[in-house]
Amino acid sequence: SILMFVLVALTLLLAAGTHADDNGRAITPPMGWRSWNYYQCNINQGIMEATFKVMADRSRTVDGVPTSLVDLGYTDAGLDDCWQLCGQYGPQNYTYHNASGWPQVAPTKFPSMGGMVAAAHALGLRAGFYSNNCVCHDHCGDEGCFKSDVAAMLAWGFDSVKLDGCGREENITLWRNLFNTTSAKPIMLENCHNGPFIPWGTEPSQCPFHMYRASDDIQPSWGSILVNLQSLAPLVKAGLSYPGCWAYPDMLEVGQTNTMGLPIMNFNEWRSHFGLWCIVSSPLILGLDLTNATTVDTVWPIIANPDAISVNQNWAGYPGGIYYSSPNTTDYAPCGYNLKKCSQPSAMFLYKPQPNQTTAVFMLNNANTATNLSLAIKDIPQLARAPGYIIRDIWNRADVPGRFCTDCAFCGRCSWDATLEPRDSVFLLITPVFCDESDPACAGGVPTGL
Repeated sequence: SILMFVLVALTLLLAAGTHADDNGRAITPPMGWRSWNYYQCNINQGIMEATFKVMADRSRTVDGVPTSLVDLGYTDAGLDDCWQLCGQYGPQNYTYHNASGWPQVAPTKFPSMGGMVAAAHALGLRAGFYSNNCVCHDHCGDEGCFKSDVAAMLAWGFDSVKLDGCGREENITLWRNLFNTTSAKPIMLENCHNGPFIPWGTEPSQCPFHMYRASDDIQPSWGSILVNLQSLAPLVKAGLSYPGCWAYPDMLEVGQTNTMGLPIMNFNEWRSHFGLWCIVSSPLILGLDLTNATTVDTVWPIIANPDAISVNQNWAGYPGGIYYSSPNTTDYAPCGYNLKKCSQPSAMFLYKPQPNQTTAVFMLNNANTATNLSLAIKDIPQLARAPGYIIRDIWNRADVPGRFCTDCAFCGRCSWDATLEPRDSVFLLITPVFCDESDPACAGGVPTGL
């Protein structure tokens, strides 16, 4: 059978050896949707295929043009845990592998994995799988289980896989080698605390996965979002988030209404959360109920903002990060599954270089009261020095009239000042303006009108 052929090929090719080089996937931060945040274990093939259809649906617009989530770049649709037929199998009492190591699918929930993948492909989506779990109870860890899982995923046609770290199959280099030596197409690997947890260098060949979790599991709370965001800082500082190997603070909670008893976040909080993930080059993996049209309509201006998405997808040598945190703090609770309380800076400024000498900047009010924030143009890291700057307001998708500069005495507009409501934000794109000395309108390299 085709499954036996794949298993034999795995054994022969592994004996020849391989190495973990980049396979061309995730050159930009992956974008898509995954089932866990909203559905958790209440997931089945019908829900997955209904979600695929919504992702490809063009009933909503961007700038008056019918546009789908797929058109915007959300092309990876992923299944998470709870697809397995959990039980006890064989003499080893495997949880979801039979005695031969083959993964056991819950047939009433997922009658045809191959059919589900085909449905995704027909709509222009890539289908994502999930492995190494049975809600953290699997204990099959020998190489035979790895081989069987890879063979099954390839037989079903999956394009990517999230490899969790609460089972026994914790050797992501082996996973990578198995896929590289047996798959006719490049497979994207998501490392969710599967060893090794982080890349060991700044080259794709030193990263046997394409995106990796820097944080604990996210919760739909502002404290959790901030803690997960800041988990990126040491990795960014070490140069360990880059094309083909993205540090990831977990899935988005934008539009999340299954909040496990926590208050549902408001529009400003959802928008700020999305902007934070954009400016640090995080993979943008949605986790809301996409089949709820009312919820999708509410968050469409956020998740379908092409300016914000562009900042996320662009690469100019640095993934983005925090460059200012206020000394005063605000207390939050909860801050994650393992952190009940935390104190966070009441204001944060972040930046990310963009192509053509432009720079994206993000201003965030974490305080529980409306706060006046002021962004000095001269303080933005790596900003190209120029006689003037133009600013685009990303949230409003509009260019701001007039010019700005770094010296208040020179032009009078050397900062961006805003009064922000709690957990609201400003997202800006700042572009330097130069001029030609031969142009009569240019006096001493300074454009007129500053």
